[in-house]
Amino acid sequence: MTLTRPLLWPLAILLLVLALRAPAAELFYLGQKIPDIQRPWASAEYHQLILALQTIDTTQVNALPRRSGEFTGPIYTRMVSEENFKPQLNIYAPLELRQNEAREVLFQLKELMRLYFDFKAAQQPYGAEALGLMTYSLRQQAILFTLTVEFWMTLSEKEQSSPIRLQGLQETKAAAAMLTSSALDYLGLTRQFNREDLVLYSAELGKQLPELFVHLPAEVRGQLLARVADLAEKHPYSEVRGNMADLLPVLVSIQQDVDTQLSRPVVPKPAKPALDLSAPPAASAQ
Repeated sequence: MTLTRPLLWPLAILLLVLALRAPAAELFYLGQKIPDIQRPWASAEYHQLILALQTIDTTQVNALPRRSGEFTGPIYTRMVSEENFKPQLNIYAPLELRQNEAREVLFQLKELMRLYFDFKAAQQPYGAEALGLMTYSLRQQAILFTLTVEFWMTLSEKEQSSPIRLQGLQETKAAAAMLTSSALDYLGLTRQFNREDLVLYSAELGKQLPELFVHLPAEVRGQLLARVADLAEKHPYSEVRGNMADLLPVLVSIQQDVDTQLSRPVVPKPAKPALDLSAPPAASAQ
């Protein structure tokens, strides 16, 4: 016998409650196994969640976990939890492994956003959740960029100058610039997102953008400043204008600091003394 849709929600709630009471128990949501929400997630857990939600999304209408859902809220909270970043920031773990993990998590977050964004809809069915995932992805992108630079600095000068290494660094910069630009694009979609969702999103952007802004190429930083200034002046919602107005001087200050650092003359490294391979002088006769 197939359960009707009204009966599925009580079943999902029961399974969530049972799992929360027993930390070691497996957790299921609408019949699909999902990761333990009481422990930090890595890329493997995000992948498991995506597979489960993809199945649910094809069989249930409007059933993805909600940001403020009474019973599904804890699932969404784990999706965007700061605790998930801790393993990537663990300085005692190998840097290259942490960098690769950050890159994989970012990929999984993009796949997760594909489920929550629906630009064919006149109004976003998961507006708050989709925008929350976007700001979380900005944080993950900033961490990836920091780890990439740290790894690059561990390389020898010859490796740093290799075309492959330079291409990887440029690709990371390009991805960060694209994600940042997309993040601002959503503020203009006032017909697809509710006002309160865009206001909250703009406040979250104000917290996340400075960390990523400092890593962006010079021309991208200039474009971003111009866009934030325009939003601070012309956005239809006064709350968004206020949040962008608060963000603007922070970004301007970062830009000035970066310009100051770049304008300083490069101090050449002292030349290493040549290795003396000549034989030592013979000892003088006593």
